[in-house]
Amino acid sequence: MDRKSVSSWLVLSLFFCSGATALIYEVVWSKYLSQMFGSTIQAQTVVLAVFMGGLALGNALLGRRSDALRQPLRAYGIVELIIGVYAFFFPSLYAIADSVFISIGSGWLEQRGLLLALKAVLSIGLLLLPTVFMGGTLPLLAAWLQKSSLEAGRQSARFYSVNSLGAVAGSALAGFFLVQQLGMVASLQAAALLNVLIGSAALLLGRRQLAYPNDSTGSLRSTDSPMDPSAARGAAADGPRLDASAPTFPPGALRWAGALAAVTGAVSMGLEVLASRSLALIFGSSLQSFAIVLMSFILGIGLGSAVMASPRLRRWQSERLVVFLLVGAGAWVILMVTQIEWWVEFYRHAKAGLAPSTMGYRYYQVLTAVVSMLVLGFPAALIGSVLPLLMRILGGQAAALGGSIGRLLTWNTLGAVAGVLGTGFFLMPTLGLRGSFAALALGLASVGIASAAFRRQFTLAGGSLGLLTTLTLLFAFTGDGWRHTISSGAFRSRETEPSSDVMTFRKKHITIEFYEDAADATVSVEHGDGIEAPADIGLRINGKTDASSRLDLSTQFLIGHLPMAARPESKDVFILGLGGGVTGGAILSHPVEHLVIAENCEPVVRAAKYFTPWNGGVLTDPRVRIRIEDARTLLKLSPQQYDIIVTQPSNPWMAGVGSVFSLEYYELAARRLKEGGIMAQWFHLYDMHDGIVSMVLRTFGSVYPYMEIWDCGAGDLLMIGSKRPWNSSPEQLQTIFDRPRVRTDLARIGIESRKGLLARQLASQRTAFAIAGDGPIQSDLFPVLEYEAPRAFFLGVSSVLLNQFDERTWQLELSSPAKRAALASLQTPDLLKLFSQYSTLNTNLQSYLVWRIRNEGIPGGATEPIDLRALPCAFRPGHALPAPTRTTPGASQEVTTLLAAARLLQPGAPERQ
Repeated sequence: MDRKSVSSWLVLSLFFCSGATALIYEVVWSKYLSQMFGSTIQAQTVVLAVFMGGLALGNALLGRRSDALRQPLRAYGIVELIIGVYAFFFPSLYAIADSVFISIGSGWLEQRGLLLALKAVLSIGLLLLPTVFMGGTLPLLAAWLQKSSLEAGRQSARFYSVNSLGAVAGSALAGFFLVQQLGMVASLQAAALLNVLIGSAALLLGRRQLAYPNDSTGSLRSTDSPMDPSAARGAAADGPRLDASAPTFPPGALRWAGALAAVTGAVSMGLEVLASRSLALIFGSSLQSFAIVLMSFILGIGLGSAVMASPRLRRWQSERLVVFLLVGAGAWVILMVTQIEWWVEFYRHAKAGLAPSTMGYRYYQVLTAVVSMLVLGFPAALIGSVLPLLMRILGGQAAALGGSIGRLLTWNTLGAVAGVLGTGFFLMPTLGLRGSFAALALGLASVGIASAAFRRQFTLAGGSLGLLTTLTLLFAFTGDGWRHTISSGAFRSRETEPSSDVMTFRKKHITIEFYEDAADATVSVEHGDGIEAPADIGLRINGKTDASSRLDLSTQFLIGHLPMAARPESKDVFILGLGGGVTGGAILSHPVEHLVIAENCEPVVRAAKYFTPWNGGVLTDPRVRIRIEDARTLLKLSPQQYDIIVTQPSNPWMAGVGSVFSLEYYELAARRLKEGGIMAQWFHLYDMHDGIVSMVLRTFGSVYPYMEIWDCGAGDLLMIGSKRPWNSSPEQLQTIFDRPRVRTDLARIGIESRKGLLARQLASQRTAFAIAGDGPIQSDLFPVLEYEAPRAFFLGVSSVLLNQFDERTWQLELSSPAKRAALASLQTPDLLKLFSQYSTLNTNLQSYLVWRIRNEGIPGGATEPIDLRALPCAFRPGHALPAPTRTTPGASQEVTTLLAAARLLQPGAPERQ
């Protein structure tokens, strides 16, 4: 390999690394800006539009000047240096922008349009400079290639491909390693340093090129491969070298290039949005799932581009190839959509029986990657091949390749912006996910057919039209099971031997009362028939049940009533998350004056009307104001002070949810609480391990030193905290029982007295603060939870950490005398009402309650099993530890000694001399 080839490979390697850093920046900057602006789809779309708009502007501006530069490779190096330096100092610039957002946005909170415009302006201020320079990198390298290569068009396509593959690597690093291990600041600065190295290396390589003074075009030749003087004069006379390997279109056909680039950009990004939303409904909405889908999309583009860069392509009929690519991609998308039930069944069977282990988790991620590549990566490869093919055409027919590729990329990127906006805000709300897939696929294929007809390739156009018509009819006469399939929450199934009748069962016994595909989530309301499926109404968001009329009723009521019990005089309350509105309705049963509910997914508000019998008319109560905005944004910008803030998000394995379990969020909420105000936060033990639970408790307790933990039922808990202690005695709890609607709500979940309510308290202010101990916390800049939670969800373990810290069992002696007396007075019928329908998250306590309730009616009672006798229990009559009158036959010496010690520890036992 000669030195010129070595230089080309070095620059190609640099551009691979540049693609990786660009995706790292996109991921990390998006996280930063979502923390500033909130996680609403409008804010996220503005950020994406600004990012891609900056790329388009860079394509145009730097592309226009690239061909006039004598040393475009050195210019490329300077651009990479600027990007790296800017990215290194981005956290400081972000802090300034955040201060500006709070200062100005506080006055515009009621003006949604102005607030969105402010977000756009600040996004432009933060992202425009680096994205403009990012957009100019390929035009600069294309200009360099034209001055130093005989196949500049093909090499430009090759560089585009390698840059895309680098982006896959960057997405993988950001999604699975960097942010989790290094945090956001260190990840950003590591990528910035790599950019500085890329720029420095490009500058060094650029110095090895010399401009021929007699070459009026400013062409550069490598000093490692000097050109013969006569060849130089020829090059000077003929102008920049054209790509002899490039395919050609008939004269005038190049006018299609810009339009094709725009169409493919729009459709590819639209499909990426739709596929991400759809596959998240199947795989789950975790950060890792989104990363895998994104990687599959970019990998498809990279591989398709690599094929287009092949020297063998010159033998193909390129004008026909464009038609095959466009029609083939459209046909594949329609075929995939019509076979969605088959894909879900394949996914369920492929993951069935996976061992809950690290290796099983890795296999699962590979599985999701394979499905993503087949569903999204393959059509992305076909669509993404069009742009590099057009680059090859320009290499053979454009004298100023850098400017031509810059214009082509500009149209492609602007099309991508239009695709994101049009798909999210028009197609999905109008046609739904399935209809949007069809619209994009049919539009893409129609452009291909029109292109064939324009070139008078009527046989090809007719055949493509016949194929498209057949698939359209297939689409029109199928799809009855789409809604059931897509909203079923397939990612939650843990079947050892999956049944093939799951979807048939759902269609027969579950009615979908409401279904809406929004830009940010798919929301559905399901109703079981009460025969084979529970007669329960459930609200599903992205396939996950987030509210219900029966199974979650205890949790929804207690999250509303318990904070009010801690501060009964509360007048102003804030809730994060509407859900079915049951928690809001519970709070309205108290004499509050103002209730603000932040819900960032608008279809949830429309779905909540199906829960009117349980939510107390929360949608129509004049005291309520529902804000379609991110809760963090509302709390950040509004000066309103609250007596109580209630946070009831979805599970933290859902992307973005971890931000409302962070230190910064708790501190923000604390600043919006009145003196002595109460913070309430829902969490769960199912599909979580002890490390995560302790981290969440530790983070909460670091801001609210006085806290309690309440048992809402199997797996659900409520943390209540404040900056100062509050009265939580049985007498205090009686305050809310004097309110009629409160008594009615609590009676529906088996709580008929203040003693019954106190039975749900796992840890009081006496002990809750000490449970978590020392260790890591969840923060915005080090978001551990959103990386650990999906892994814990896959493993399917349930945390048992709180078993040993329960004041009703092992920590009984640390509870107050009043609490012990109240719980000891509860009789078996009371416990049956309390825990039969909504059990306890303490598995030790659940074992005792099951034994007691089952054996209460046995004449003469029944002897407790040995494994329960050592368990202290507040519900055991007299707090006694029942001991047998004689040693159990066959018991070992260790058991005999243990039982003897237990008798001595019983209250009232004679002291040992």
